[in-house]
Amino acid sequence: MERDGFIEFLRVQKRYSNRTQVIYYQAISHFYDFMGFHEENNPMERVELADLRAYTSALIEEGLSPATIYQKLSALSSFSNYLVSKGKLKDNVLKLLVRPKKGQRIPEFYPEQSINNLIDNQEEPLSPVSLMIHLLYATGIRRAELAGIRMEDLDFDRSVLRIRGKGNKERQVPLQQDLVRDLQAFSESRDTPSPWLFCRKNGEPLALTTISKMVHKELSREPGFTGKKSPHVLRHSLATHLLNRGADLNSIKELLGHSSLAATQVYTHNSFEALKKTYKKAHPRA
Repeated sequence: MERDGFIEFLRVQKRYSNRTQVIYYQAISHFYDFMGFHEENNPMERVELADLRAYTSALIEEGLSPATIYQKLSALSSFSNYLVSKGKLKDNVLKLLVRPKKGQRIPEFYPEQSINNLIDNQEEPLSPVSLMIHLLYATGIRRAELAGIRMEDLDFDRSVLRIRGKGNKERQVPLQQDLVRDLQAFSESRDTPSPWLFCRKNGEPLALTTISKMVHKELSREPGFTGKKSPHVLRHSLATHLLNRGADLNSIKELLGHSSLAATQVYTHNSFEALKKTYKKAHPRA
């Protein structure tokens, strides 16, 4: 079997320790079990990228750390490279897989249903913090970007919000009609003249810590929100939900104001539902 030959290669040629040999063998065996491979000749030649994405999703759902997941996928990649060198595999498909980096934290996110329930059941007229939560999730803006919104940044006719992001870079984000309606109602009801959308009684913009405390307090009162309760997790949630629903990474990158695609790719490790659907559709034994 190729698996045994690979471990022998690690022992003789690479001179890996017994412990490392065991780790590699267990990683390959775990993947074989996931795929339903039995004692057959070279089953890796049947593995496709969709299988590897589904496997990565399963590892994440098991609660394994990014370092452990990286280790398992690296073992599979080394095994595939070995098979390629022996002429038993055409190419190493793991090279196409985006994997979590060692020490990389997978962003937290809230369930889509929990957020929908919160927004759909908000009482009218909206409180400032209710509108903040709706705006943070609907647009994916950062806490500092929320604090920096001026009244002149709202274009109700075009349903667009102008945002000043990191490095003072400007971008425009679309606004849904229900959010436009809520923003208009909030703007008309304000009793403090100020150029800022969200402000203190003296007209100055809200402090970032104040925004965090308000959001934390509001989410703590609602069922379905566990873990960290912050504006940034709302941002993570939007990115994850968009990816689950088929949005491409470049579009999400532009919406969030990321300077590079690498910053957006981290959300691929959160996309459980999309990976499950791909797995069930593509895997011959699903």
